[in-house]
Amino acid sequence: MAMNHPASTAPTLSHREQRRAETRNVIMMSIPVVITMSARAMMDVADYIMITWLDDPAAQAAILPAQIIMWTYIVFGLGVATVVSTFASQALGRNEHRECSAYAWQVVYVSIIFGAIGLLFRPALPGLLAMFGHDPDVQIQELAYGRIALLTVGPTIASMGLAWFFVGIHRPWITMWSAIEANVVNVVVGAVLMFGLLGNEPLGIAGAAWGTFIAVCYRTVRLILALVMPSTARQFHSLNTWRPSWRRLWNFFRVGAPLGFQGVCEVTVWAIFVNVLIGRRFSTEDLIATNTAWQYMRVAFFPAYGVGHALAALVGKSLGAGDPNRAIREVRAAVALTLAYMGLLSIIYWVWGEELIAVFNPDPRVVEVGRKVMLCAAVFQLFDALGITYAGALRGAGDTFVPAAMMVASHWILVVGAGWVVAEAWPQGGALGPWLAASLLFITIGFLLWWRWHCRAWMKIDVFSSSKRAKRIASGQPERTVVVGGEL
Repeated sequence: MAMNHPASTAPTLSHREQRRAETRNVIMMSIPVVITMSARAMMDVADYIMITWLDDPAAQAAILPAQIIMWTYIVFGLGVATVVSTFASQALGRNEHRECSAYAWQVVYVSIIFGAIGLLFRPALPGLLAMFGHDPDVQIQELAYGRIALLTVGPTIASMGLAWFFVGIHRPWITMWSAIEANVVNVVVGAVLMFGLLGNEPLGIAGAAWGTFIAVCYRTVRLILALVMPSTARQFHSLNTWRPSWRRLWNFFRVGAPLGFQGVCEVTVWAIFVNVLIGRRFSTEDLIATNTAWQYMRVAFFPAYGVGHALAALVGKSLGAGDPNRAIREVRAAVALTLAYMGLLSIIYWVWGEELIAVFNPDPRVVEVGRKVMLCAAVFQLFDALGITYAGALRGAGDTFVPAAMMVASHWILVVGAGWVVAEAWPQGGALGPWLAASLLFITIGFLLWWRWHCRAWMKIDVFSSSKRAKRIASGQPERTVVVGGEL
């Protein structure tokens, strides 16, 4: 299939100048996306910090399990919505601007579907939480948070999907400011409701959930307004592309469903890891230590995920413009960036892990367990940097099925399977045993996704192609693809 693109009129650059320009491009795209992802991570961290001020250990132990229950469902919709960046960036590279905004509107309809279905899970929430077998006080707090958190499903998917649209069209600063503003709303509203600062009855952990709900609703409205404002409407015709499109919705699910299924499996695995392998088998102190270390890992992971999402948009635009070699160079620059960042945090976690855990909870048992978990994080973060970066690159190319299959299999085998074996064989190790198995997971994923990118299967993929052709590609059947007049 021929893909015709306009000839470039840009002046020819030397190889070194080209590398420097593309590295700067990766950094400039990554900065606002990193801030965006960090702001979303800080929303949860802020909730956790305020919950520690409640002086209620049950609430401190409950928030992560309750969040994982909600994310177990929501991630499927987020996986589908995430690929709006792939479609928008590749359409941008093709100069098909109407297609960009048309896919942005479809993500709103996707969010409505998932939000409506999410409401059906509320009656089942008490039974799901009871299955974990946590202390009764912890279960009460989990239920108080979880019932409200399910209301955030629709607006969260809409806000994140619209955010990735703006990243896909290379306007990431809009995404960044909306995330920062939502973060401020979350802290202010959450604090007022949790502690009764304006004379209302303190809601405790439920106040944190309401703060998050109001914040993501604010961000959704903010981004829809940005989508229809004149500066966007003129270039992308967003006032004329709002109608539902079955073809585009099908493309969303065709490319995004593997990511959604991967997300559900990953969150399910981590729910088992936190709530069963650690929460049920070991002490509440082990669970609190895991929750606390998790907050620091979020701070580490989300900026790296930000680089991955920015890279997906860059790779998508390069491939849409018919320039896979530029995509390869952009990936190299992004890998160097994430390795440097994760390497610095690894040093911090290795040297000051004990002090970082004690900031949230000075209990000696919590600090000791948390210190060991932080040592694991210091090791596996470098490999996780590779996995996150190559996952973003593959997503930008529309290569989602095989990477998702590798991720799902490795999570179940290494986290659940190996984690259970270690917990059974070495119970005296406490939470450290399952975390060692989790470390092996991140190392394995880093190598697998590195291999997938370098085997170049993504060069054969066209995200706008028919479903039959997509199935042939997914099954590994050879295909001749012509890009800008040359055969790959």
